[in-house]
Amino acid sequence: MAINSVRVEKLRKKKIDGLALKKLIDAGLTWLRTNKENVNALNVFPVPDGDTGTNMTLTLQAAWNEIKDLGTRNIGEMAAAVSKGALMGARGNSGVITSQILRGISRGLHDKAILDVDSMISAFGEARDTAYKGVVKPVEGTILTVIKEIANATEAVRGSAKDAIEVLEVAVKAADEAVK
Repeated sequence: MAINSVRVEKLRKKKIDGLALKKLIDAGLTWLRTNKENVNALNVFPVPDGDTGTNMTLTLQAAWNEIKDLGTRNIGEMAAAVSKGALMGARGNSGVITSQILRGISRGLHDKAILDVDSMISAFGEARDTAYKGVVKPVEGTILTVIKEIANATEAVRGSAKDAIEVLEVAVKAADEAVK
């Protein structure tokens, strides 16, 4: 997905704080609601039960409910609230794994006021590690593989990435390739 270069340059100049994370959670929830059936159709493991998108949507809705009235600019505080809401509202295996990914992101952003390159890379690494630890028998070819590939790809650009937007672009590319 190509992003308008003018918009990207504007984004590069903005600080990614708790309120920006709140907007991203809202956008993610909107995307999941819109694409829930497509995600349901992706689910084939361990059985094609067709509820992965539904469960992920319900889990992210619970996270949104936790933060919808929260106004903190501190990204660590906002991430902790997202994690709490997702954990309390996790539905099904996919929802539990999603909540563990969000928990790891929260761990990676603990005590951070704003998002920078290193904290974003650390958050993806924590997300991977937390999600894998949260599953008794991790299976590749699932959402676990997607977060692993995101973390690995972003860790590979540590030290060379100019800003958090560049890291996010690497993460999106890695996620797209992992889903394929």
